Parts: sequence; C-alpha cells; structure tokens
Amino acid sequence: MDARIEILENVLQAMSGIMPDVAVSRLEAVLCTELEKYEVQERVTDVTIRDGTAEGLLRKFLATKRIEGKSESTIEYYRQQLTMFVQNIGKLLPEISTFDLRFYLSAYKEKRKVKNRTLDNIRKCLSTFFTWLTDEEFIQRNPCRGLKSIKYRKVMKRAFSQEDLERLKSACENYRDLALVGFLYSTGCRVSEAISIDWESIDFERRELNVVGKGDKERTVYLTEVAVMYLRLYLSNRQDENPALFIGKGGRRLSKNGVETALKRIGIKAGVENVHPHRFRRTLATSMIDRGATLQDVQVILGHEDIRTTQVYVYTNQRNVKNAHEKYAA
Repeated sequence: MDARIEILENVLQAMSGIMPDVAVSRLEAVLCTELEKYEVQERVTDVTIRDGTAEGLLRKFLATKRIEGKSESTIEYYRQQLTMFVQNIGKLLPEISTFDLRFYLSAYKEKRKVKNRTLDNIRKCLSTFFTWLTDEEFIQRNPCRGLKSIKYRKVMKRAFSQEDLERLKSACENYRDLALVGFLYSTGCRVSEAISIDWESIDFERRELNVVGKGDKERTVYLTEVAVMYLRLYLSNRQDENPALFIGKGGRRLSKNGVETALKRIGIKAGVENVHPHRFRRTLATSMIDRGATLQDVQVILGHEDIRTTQVYVYTNQRNVKNAHEKYAA
C-alpha cells in the first residue's frame, strides 16, 4: 500500500476526538495535497497501525482518490454512497458476493424509487471501490466483476441552437452577462473553471488562456473574436480591483450559484428553456463537430480523459445525418 496513505490514516486517527470534525476534514485535505508532492518509502513496517474495518478501508479509499486528483464533489459522492452501503450491507467486505450487491441495488431502487440511471451510477461507485480493494489486496475476489451494467433510456441532451444563442445574447441586461454567455460558449469551460479565472491570465491578442480542470490538469482554451469583444467591453466598464474575471454583487468573485442564477434569469427573459452552464459546453462540442472538427480535437478542448465522454456530449444534428445519407447512400 502507498506509504502516503498510511501516514495520512495514522495522523487522522491520532487527531480524531482531539480536533473538531471540520478541522479534521481540513487537515485531511491539506495533508493529501502536500503528500502528493513526495515519494514516501516506509522504513519500519512492524509498528504501523492498520485499520482493516470497512470504515477504515473506506477512509483509505477516499484518501487515495483525493491524492489521485479526483474532485471534491466526486469524493463526496463516493463518501455518501459507500458509507450508506457499508452501514446497510450487514457483512464484512471480504464476504460480500455478487448476489449481495444485486440484492442491495434492488432494495435501494424499491425503497428510494430511483431511476435506472441513478442506480447504474451507484453500481459504478461500488465497482470502483471493490476494484480498489482487490488491487490493494484487501480482498481476494472482486464481487463487482459479475455485476452487469444497468440499462436505462439514454435521453439525448440538446445543445442550444444558433437562434437560442442570439436570443440569450439579446436578453442580457449588462456587459457582464453578455461576456459570461460569450465566454462559456467560446471556451466550453466548466462552471468551476470559469469562476476561478483571473482576467490577467487571458491573452487577448492570441485569444486564449490556460485553465485548470479536473484532476488539476491544465489545458488551453480559446476565445472567438466576438467573445473577446464582449470581455473587453465588460472589463473596461469595471471600477474595481478584483482580479477575478467575473464578479457579482459587492464586487466579489462570482460563485457557481451566482453563474447559474444569472443564466436562469437570462433564459427566462429570452424564452429559452433549460439554460445552465453545462449546456454551453455541450453546444460548443456539437458546433465544432458540425463544422468539421474531429472528436479528438473536441476532446482536447473540453479536457476529457476518455473520448467516450466526449461522444456523450455531442448532439448529432439530424439534418446533417440526412445530408450525409443522401451524399453517401445514393
């Protein structure tokens, strides 16, 4: 096992009960960040305190995922789902079978009335956990290997049409909202990336900037001439000294909720339904493909590790499909 995980586990175990839970969580996050910078080799192994309980193994798993660079929202999802699983399964982890997992998922669906898509996400969460337990040799057999994916109806999420985008721009009441709409569509940034950007990091001449996405991975995104124009108008009319690219009330950096609220307001005024940050990201991907970009190019722009994720983002325009059919099937 990674010695960094052992160090983290021992420190947290020692401080538990001495420090408030909030302070322990903060200490865990800081230690994970710092330990990731080093290669640690254990010198003495016979005095290491090991916690083989399900709760202890779950803590080790979450610490590992944090060191691997998983987002805090993903780690929190793992924590919630796996804590619930551990508390309700009624067996030791090495004793759990594939049938136990099937019964758990079946009971979960019946009790909570969740959709199959949600249930499959829980299955994936369990699979990630048990695969880690197997790889780290805490258990000998992975019960998730016999657990098939759960089928669900895949609804194609539509991108904005060009008409939608024009209506959204026309509904913007100030330069900030106009710049925000133009920026999200042009760069395809996640909302978490957009709110963390400082205006000084933008190269307006080259129309590009670097953003840090999931897993602390840096990538370059690009601005259209129109997006640059909106940003220049917005920034030239600001009177504050805040380095944040987008600010809200009181001159503070705009938050995720602030972005979502602003876009919802713009959408209502424009008469466009389902306006949220991620839909701009999907729209950029679809527009690039429609104009001849390769899926690999879109993957790089969006910062996806797996090209299959990019495929899910792209909405295929049926008009293009029909044109292709007429061109190649004649």
